[in-house]
Amino acid sequence: MNLESKIVNYCDSLKYSSIDLNTREIGSHCLLDIIGVLLAGTRDPGVELLTKITAGWGGKPESRVLGRMLALPTPSTAMLNGAAARVLDFDDVGDSLGTHPSVAILPALLAIADSIDRPISREQFMTAYIAGIELSLRLSRARKETLLESGRYDLCKVIAATAAAGMLYGLTGERLHNALGIAYTSALGETQCMIDGASTVFYQQGLVASHAVKAVILADQGFTGAKQFLSGRWGYYSAFEPGSNLDSIIDELGTTFVLDPLIAFKPYPTCRPNTSAVALIKDMLNGQQIDINEIARIDVLTNQQIFDLVGSPVERKQVPQTVVEARFSLAYNIATVLRTGDLFIDDFTENAIRRKDIIDLSRKIYPSSAAECEIPELGTHGKIKIIIQFKDSTQLKGEVSYAKGNARNPMTLEELIDKFKKCVAYSQNAYIHTNTSAILDWILDRENHNPDYQILANALFQK
Repeated sequence: MNLESKIVNYCDSLKYSSIDLNTREIGSHCLLDIIGVLLAGTRDPGVELLTKITAGWGGKPESRVLGRMLALPTPSTAMLNGAAARVLDFDDVGDSLGTHPSVAILPALLAIADSIDRPISREQFMTAYIAGIELSLRLSRARKETLLESGRYDLCKVIAATAAAGMLYGLTGERLHNALGIAYTSALGETQCMIDGASTVFYQQGLVASHAVKAVILADQGFTGAKQFLSGRWGYYSAFEPGSNLDSIIDELGTTFVLDPLIAFKPYPTCRPNTSAVALIKDMLNGQQIDINEIARIDVLTNQQIFDLVGSPVERKQVPQTVVEARFSLAYNIATVLRTGDLFIDDFTENAIRRKDIIDLSRKIYPSSAAECEIPELGTHGKIKIIIQFKDSTQLKGEVSYAKGNARNPMTLEELIDKFKKCVAYSQNAYIHTNTSAILDWILDRENHNPDYQILANALFQK
């Protein structure tokens, strides 16, 4: 049995009962986190624009868009859900890999679930969701180069999203295999948009979810795709990621889950290394006030990958010109938390990124790459060191390897619930606010009732 057939067999045979309790708990935390982040993202002006354009294209109202009184063709709904989930850069990540699993998996599942006319249990939904995250992490982990080294932004994610969506849709065997092959044809992802601060950062994530849905629907109707979409002569790893470790994809697949060591949650709505720097600054200050005017200079040391992403070019990152660029600026994020004491969604608006007091401080912040921050076991993230130099020649220093939200420095369930409620409040969605308790009850299912998905749908979608 080849690699691709083993993955299909994994999807066909995985049962909720075979998922260990710890992984189930992490899966429910991922779901809680991404739903809140998605709802908050619906208010973003870029997502509003994308929604206006997509709604103008029209089509059969097959599936409802979360957070809106709008139904569209299922692929279009998945795209808008995916864009909203990614736009704030507040979603879960594979910390050492730099990947964003849930933004591709959940939007496709929500669109599929809303389009099919049959009961879905919580266990069925969660099994597909967890399987998708697991495959996303394993496919990404196998690559020789990280996405920040190659610039190829997680092209394989669409295959994992298709696997999850296909499982929920009911595809098995040959049809699911074809769906994954079809998905490979639409593999996409580039990192230049992050460097340039472009809207395509979140648009491409929406496309991933949309292409996953299309692959499932096409395969269900008899369309075919490549059989060796991963391991073939021109399969994904040969064509795009030569030298990768394909054996690691199926190593203990179905018996051991990798969510626990790899999944991390963000306490702040910004690129992952920025969340590390912000949390480090708050730890360094430890609640104490400092005189910002007495700061002469701040040096931030990172590995090369992180410097290239959020530190370079230094002068441009000190004065970001777009909201997306601000989310990929170490200097702006550090300056904001030093000035305001916190960092939240409101710090990433067209007006907020032009606050003179913050930009003046940002101009004093100098990221650079350092060999001492290149820690192989930390992967993409590496170590981050901050040195605040004051005018009187005193210094304040700190460093972080495992940021808040990492499995080694986790956010508690209470912190994740608080984040969810803050995201719901930010969304200004009165219907969701009214149903917050019902949403939490379904996601966490503390009494193991295994409620029907329709209960969650009724709480999420206003009729």
